[in-house]
Amino acid sequence: MRLILLGLMAVLLLGLEAIAEKRIALVIGNSAYETNGWTLTNPVNDAELITTSLERVGFEVHQLLDADRNQMEEAFQDHADRLKDAGEDAVGFFFYAGHGAQHRGLNYLVSTDARLRSAADLMRQPKLDLLMDYLDYAGNQTNFIVLDACRNNPLPASMRSAPQGLASSQKVRGTLIAYSTAPGMVAEDGEGRNNSSYTASLATLITEPGYSVETMFRVVATRVEDLTEGFQIPWTESGLRGEADFCFAGCELRGENDLETEALAEAVSSNDPIILEVFLDLFPDTEHRSFVESQKRQLEIARSAAQEIEDARAANEAVREMFGVDRLISEMISPWQDEPMQITARLGMETRILEGDPAFEKLEDALFVFFEEGSSTLSEQAKSHLDLYFQYTADDHILQAGPGSISIIASCSPDEPSVEICQDRAFSVEQHLRARGLYETAILQSENWGSIRQISAGDSGFDANELNRYAAIMLLSR
Repeated sequence: MRLILLGLMAVLLLGLEAIAEKRIALVIGNSAYETNGWTLTNPVNDAELITTSLERVGFEVHQLLDADRNQMEEAFQDHADRLKDAGEDAVGFFFYAGHGAQHRGLNYLVSTDARLRSAADLMRQPKLDLLMDYLDYAGNQTNFIVLDACRNNPLPASMRSAPQGLASSQKVRGTLIAYSTAPGMVAEDGEGRNNSSYTASLATLITEPGYSVETMFRVVATRVEDLTEGFQIPWTESGLRGEADFCFAGCELRGENDLETEALAEAVSSNDPIILEVFLDLFPDTEHRSFVESQKRQLEIARSAAQEIEDARAANEAVREMFGVDRLISEMISPWQDEPMQITARLGMETRILEGDPAFEKLEDALFVFFEEGSSTLSEQAKSHLDLYFQYTADDHILQAGPGSISIIASCSPDEPSVEICQDRAFSVEQHLRARGLYETAILQSENWGSIRQISAGDSGFDANELNRYAAIMLLSR
């Protein structure tokens, strides 16, 4: 799994030994912030995922989603009351996902109703120290605090010179504090995925037997560093006491075959290609690889074009709101990026790739140009798109990759009887690019036109005939 490790083991029914101590957790995930531009995609998903994992290792979990300041501070107190009632042997676990910030060495967990116009506003937010004070009051001997926060900088411009991320804490006796990234650094939110890299990795490992907590958090840190290519470096501060190891899922290892059998059953029944990919990462030598890969490919092919279109629009709108602008530079140099037909065509091409079509196997990027029925004439918009694509994307690719590094394919729809129109569309694109300086040997010459280049419109709402009157310039890897 290259970009995400969902908690596959979090959905397995592990045979845990009897747990003597009472285990109590408070899980908070804040995504829907009221301030424009602050919304985060994954904290609520992360809270749900970690809740599932904690419940499977015997925790009584109290969950709070999209909480305001009063709700968060009341939850701190209620968590401490439950731990105190359970006695000093109780194990506490606190998880927070959302925005976090520091000021003058103190950490603040930002509530969804926050209005941060100044440092004074930040200082009214729930403090990590407040939670620590409540845990001191609870009097239990073992607590875990996990902060998957500081996903971007929520501070107003006047405070942007303040240190990023969260600060190191000094109150750790009897407590292990785990940060999703190092003090003063920013974590990622898992763009394009359902969970952050940190929470996904933690949820996976917390239900695996045989890991002491210190070892488990070291392995989580290593996985996150790998997944983020070193951008994010998780951090822990441990004040745990005593000689015995603490293992969330028990300290005795289980047999590999037992785990694989259970994991396979859960992965196949999940209907989620991400979980199937996690299974293959966890069990790379499985004898069921061909079957799992086939299931994964079918699920990926079934992706929703309508959802892809909606997601693209929402992503651009969120960025525009964040920066208070009407247009982004990316939209100026690639104005087709959130065009519904372009998204649908790209998804249709991805489907052909997943089906093993050799025409697309080396594809790195592509721009589609659409035509009227029976026509091979480039519209003014198509010419503009081709000019921008050549200037900002294709030209640099060709310089780096050399001859034969682009291909032009074309399609005609079933209601167009002559294949010659497809060929003419490919030639129209080629001639336009040549006029802009494309040299002849840059193009991989092949007969890539005709009805065999049909792509599916999926659930996009587009007429398949309209979608398949196209020519596409494709960038190829070697």
